[in-house]
Amino acid sequence: MISGETQALVENHFLADDYDEFFGSKKKRAERKAKRKARRLARRLKRNSSAKVQERKQKRRKFFKDVGQVYRDIGGATAIGGVIDAIVMPKDKQTTNIPSDLPSDYQFSVGSQASEIVEEKQQQKKGIPTYVYIAGGVAVLGIVTLVILQSNKAKQVQVLSQ
Repeated sequence: MISGETQALVENHFLADDYDEFFGSKKKRAERKAKRKARRLARRLKRNSSAKVQERKQKRRKFFKDVGQVYRDIGGATAIGGVIDAIVMPKDKQTTNIPSDLPSDYQFSVGSQASEIVEEKQQQKKGIPTYVYIAGGVAVLGIVTLVILQSNKAKQVQVLSQ
């Protein structure tokens, strides 16, 4: 008899389709969910309809439209790539597309101009290369960052120990 009563309770309580153990009635849960969605929608509409929000959106659109126009005016990605190439590539490769090892038929000079060109190339090669400066800057920046991080760790350890 007890097992029959237990079975009836289980069937009535746990197998009912309109009851959720955690939230209670599924119908009430659906109603609460619909009300929440309505409140969120009303807040969103109210928030987006304010004059300040509309003004910010207009400013943002205008800014990005202006940026796009400047991008198109300067020539787009091709022009930006050319500028980057001009900065990164050595000057001898930028200015001439002619290979430096021309046959003697194509070379000509008048007087001492040839020796001046050789001297100019030698002067350009003198000095410290650019990549050494870049590598040194990165190393210094890394060391400074490491020192700052270590000092912050030491401060945190002191705070925790007190």
